[in-house]
Amino acid sequence: MPSLDRDNDKALYAQLIAHFRVRILDGSLPPGSRLPTELDLAEEYNISRGTVRQAMTSLVNEGLLERIQGRGTFVRAVAPLVRRDRGIQSVSKRIGLLLSYPGSELDLDILRGVEYAAKSRGYQVTFAYTEESAEQQTNDINRLRADGVTGLIIYPLSNMAYSEAIWKLDDDHIPFVLIDRYFPDLDTDYVTSDNFSGAYRATEHLIILGYNRISFCYSHTGTLATTSVRDRFEGYCKALEEYGLPYDESLVIEHPRLLKGMPDPYVEFLTRAERPDAIVASVDYEAVNLMKAAQQVGLRIPEDLALVGFDNLRFTAHWNPPLTTVAQSCRDMGAQAVDLIIKRIEGQRGPKRHIELPVNLIVRESCGVKLRVRAPIKE
Repeated sequence: MPSLDRDNDKALYAQLIAHFRVRILDGSLPPGSRLPTELDLAEEYNISRGTVRQAMTSLVNEGLLERIQGRGTFVRAVAPLVRRDRGIQSVSKRIGLLLSYPGSELDLDILRGVEYAAKSRGYQVTFAYTEESAEQQTNDINRLRADGVTGLIIYPLSNMAYSEAIWKLDDDHIPFVLIDRYFPDLDTDYVTSDNFSGAYRATEHLIILGYNRISFCYSHTGTLATTSVRDRFEGYCKALEEYGLPYDESLVIEHPRLLKGMPDPYVEFLTRAERPDAIVASVDYEAVNLMKAAQQVGLRIPEDLALVGFDNLRFTAHWNPPLTTVAQSCRDMGAQAVDLIIKRIEGQRGPKRHIELPVNLIVRESCGVKLRVRAPIKE
């Protein structure tokens, strides 16, 4: 058993991860092998139990190990490494997945879709969260490449039109698929929702209900530089155009990052003499911010202000009032991305594919439909 190098710049837990990863992938630790307990490993390697736990948790997240309650930690079934004359060539069927935030409902649904689809095809998933950090995204891409994943599914950062690490994947011909967003200047495979049609339908719905000063609001965390938000904005504009309503720049507002003591610009926006009578919010969370601002200035939803969100997060059905919103299926998005990346990994060539999944308008009370549409009179 090789000892860990305490003079090495590489952290002890990372050395332990690398040691076990090689043994698992080259078949020295075959599938089903039971590892010693954390305490035994700590004594064997002369390191703390916390360091062992950190390493084992990372290997579990990579899909190389699994913990079975009451029994211990075992090696999962993965494809072994094949030794060649020029070294070791990995044929491990592992996909890297980069998401945004661990607490995000959308990210969790994407993860569920990816894991289910990948496991059904015999692939394992190694995932990480960038937390909207360009440095973290680059580090995670480089780490996953070094770890030998055969392809990547990437949720790009908000408000970024270029990523050196992602462009390098393209230059190096590493299979990857973008999810939810894309880069206008990079032709690559991606899977998104039909954001344009979703916002068009939401705006059209408000127009049909008789609203004519319809606003579009978005957050600093997802500006018009983010393709999903930009496509929603373009759908909003197209609906105005086709129904003959003038585009009014003063009705389009970005919600900035609020510092302590800073007034909420939505409050000022909703107290203008020429305030909107309806709003399309770029995401559900922004719709909630607008609801709070409306309550602060004494506006009732939907009596004084109609509101539509985007995403159909689970809490929106139980909000007061329930939020009209556009539903997208992030699980389907994840599953479609897996199908696309596996086809590329297994040799499919041809033009890059741009998949847009259909969305649905979920009509609830916040749009004022019950106030604006009369039920037919029974004779």
